[in-house]
This record gives sequence, structure tokens and C-alpha cells, in this order.
Amino acid sequence: MEIYIVRHGKALDHGDQRVTSDEMRWLIEEGRAEIETMAALLARLGVTPDLVLTSPLVRARQTAEIIAERVGSAAPTICDELAPGGSPGGVLAEIARHDNPETVVAAGHMPGVAYLVGYLLHQDPDCGIGFRTGAIARIGLPDSDLAPGAGRLRWMIPPTVAQRLMSE
Repeated sequence: MEIYIVRHGKALDHGDQRVTSDEMRWLIEEGRAEIETMAALLARLGVTPDLVLTSPLVRARQTAEIIAERVGSAAPTICDELAPGGSPGGVLAEIARHDNPETVVAAGHMPGVAYLVGYLLHQDPDCGIGFRTGAIARIGLPDSDLAPGAGRLRWMIPPTVAQRLMSE
């Protein structure tokens, strides 16, 4: 199984007068461009997810929708465990409920995406890695083993690197 963990693109600032709650912050133009680049990279790599999970917050949903549309996948499925305060174990349980798909994209927020990486790689959410907005980490898991600590980091790419890769 391959899991592509995505931090949402740049979103409207917390201090913006249009923001009534953190949940409603949406992607700004720069954030949409970041995610378009990342989605194009996934498409170029032939990534076709069987399952796209997303936090219910607007900016993560928009991120997942852009990726799903670009790679020709089904509409994203809301996963409350990808919202702030969710648990990495809850994300794995959600994946398992979908008959262990081969390829998953999961769009969420910091620090949750970092915790998920730490949990998958080291069985310890606190051993995660930092994510820039729009960055994607690819984690490989044995097909039959969704257990914490069974994952291997294949790569992590931020939008700035993806842009350079796409122009070559």
C-alpha cells in the first residue's frame, strides 16, 4: 500500500476579516497553485488513488478535490480523524474500513500530518517530520500490514521542488 500524505495548500490568514472560524479558511490563489503543481506531479507519476481522504475543514477539502480531479480519482471522503485533534490510529482505521486500498491520498493539517508520518514510520506520532504547505510525503506499507511502525518513507516533496521537477 502507498499512502500520499498531503498538507493543504496556503490558506486565508487567521487574521483576515473574512475568517469567521479556522474551519472555514479557504485556499488562497497561491495555495491553489501549490496544489495544482502537486496534483500535476502525482498525475505525471501515474498515481491513481483508490481512496482520497480529507479533513472536513475547507482548505483540506479543496486540496483533496483538486488532487482527485487532476488524477482522475473518485470524490474525496471526509475523515474526521484528519481534522485537528484527530488521531493517526483513527486514520488507519478509516483506511481499513475501505477494504485496504492499494493507493491512498490523505489531506490534512499540521501537526496532524506530521503525527501520521511519525506513527506510520516509528509507531510514535511525536517522531513526525515538518511539512510545508502543499507538501506530500509518500509512505510505503506492506500490503497486509497497516500497523504503526511498518511504513517506509519513499519520498517527501514540497511544491517548490515539484515545480522544478515539472519544468524539466
